Amino acid sequence: MKSFQKNGKKSPHVLLTNSHKLMSNYNPYVETLVEMGYDRADCEMVAAAGVDKTFPLNIHGRVFNTQEEYDEALADFINGQ
Repeated sequence: MKSFQKNGKKSPHVLLTNSHKLMSNYNPYVETLVEMGYDRADCEMVAAAGVDKTFPLNIHGRVFNTQEEYDEALADFINGQ
């Protein structure tokens, strides 16, 4: 860390700590899509989809009372049952 202090730069630990505080929702995939010309709000909405599920969960009329029930139904769907 002395080499960083000699050059007048902050240590990597300080930089990571500060950037984490400033950008707690940083998503590199969203940044890439924005650079490609996509709308930031749309990208962030899609990136956050499904992050917080509260139960009972109603999806198109089907009600899942617990996370386990939802996970089991999802696994059955993926496996074609």
